[in-house]
Amino acid sequence: MEDPLSYLWNTLFIAVLIVLSGFFSASETALTSVSRHRLKLLAKSKEEEEEESEVHFFNKLLTALLISNNMVNILASSLAAVMFSRIISSQSLSAILSTLVMTFILLIFGEITPKILARQNSERLFEASIKVIVFLSKILSPVITMFITIANSVVKLFGGHVVQETPFITMDDIASYLEMGREEGSITHEEGLMIERTIEMDETLVKEIMIPRIDIVAVEESQTLREAMEIIVEEEYSRIPVYRETIDNIVGICYAKDVLSFIAQRGMDIVDKVLVKELMRAPLFVPEFMPVSELLKEFKAKKMHMAIVVDEYGGTAGIVTMEDILEEIFGEIMDEYDEGEHIGIKKVTENSYLVDATLSLNDIERELRIEFPEGEFDTLAGYLLEKFKHIPKVGETYEDERISFKVVAASRNKIEKVLVTIKHEMEENTQKSNDKGDGNDED
Repeated sequence: MEDPLSYLWNTLFIAVLIVLSGFFSASETALTSVSRHRLKLLAKSKEEEEEESEVHFFNKLLTALLISNNMVNILASSLAAVMFSRIISSQSLSAILSTLVMTFILLIFGEITPKILARQNSERLFEASIKVIVFLSKILSPVITMFITIANSVVKLFGGHVVQETPFITMDDIASYLEMGREEGSITHEEGLMIERTIEMDETLVKEIMIPRIDIVAVEESQTLREAMEIIVEEEYSRIPVYRETIDNIVGICYAKDVLSFIAQRGMDIVDKVLVKELMRAPLFVPEFMPVSELLKEFKAKKMHMAIVVDEYGGTAGIVTMEDILEEIFGEIMDEYDEGEHIGIKKVTENSYLVDATLSLNDIERELRIEFPEGEFDTLAGYLLEKFKHIPKVGETYEDERISFKVVAASRNKIEKVLVTIKHEMEENTQKSNDKGDGNDED
């Protein structure tokens, strides 16, 4: 007859193994749930001497947990099988019962429950368990290396490739987190828009945010400082381009502060004798297809706030400023000269807006909460020219299912002002009026 104490010790040992199984399972969940940035910092601090990649470091920790968890599960199941075989004479019955009992216990106490708890407290558990996990990875290092090598070989065998370096946070991750934040209310609509615009800066081209050539206010290099100051004061600009003979030959930038500083030192009497070219600074030229993110780096590196945008032929396509970039991220920036409404958009009625045709579609989409189809156009004028197939006259209208566009101001060669009417807002307002009228009738 077996000693009852042996059963007790076996039971206690199995219980300890189940607790260890739960710990390893919870640690595995904490490891895979913790911030990738935290893990990256840990990899650098722990593995700096070995110069391991973050991916390899993560794989080592995960493999150590999987090996340890499987070892304790196998050992616990084996001990349980031995105990059941001593209690039940039928080997087949004891095997079935031990398998069922241990499967149930390990699933509940070794897998499901620990992982649910770990998911809810991943940061705290990670802090508590990381030293143990790192210690295990060092002890099992030879075994881990063997298993990782075999696993990599199998991956290659099936046509995959072994990744040594990979970003811990991808653009898809950021987009997912952003959407989750909006749904949970931790990120407001405006904050979400700013994050999206910042992310999209790599895809947004300079030509999409620039002031087009036709709207450039510039001075000729042979003009006097007085003439330049009059233009600067009238247009309320802090800097304007300087050209030689034609706008396609921009040779400098005239800064208002340079002119004021010169006047302060030399007096007003000399402003009629000094030419703009004597005070202008060298311009920065950028191609129209440069990403906005690269332009921002260029501005920071050269400490400039304005660039001349050139087309593929070297001609002037437009100008772009630091304010244009900031407005792309934060929306329209109002200064002391601006009115309360968005520059270029004036609300006429509840659902109608008078819009400057030179405004970019991105600005209009943000302000009016509407969407334009993809196409080879950047401004409202470009969109309407694509639809009309000719330069429309005042009064001509283009409509789609959602929006009506009526040209209210145009010259011989361009569209200037457009009345934009959003139809779905009209329908909603009409419905509200009808509902209100029905309610009054019932009264």
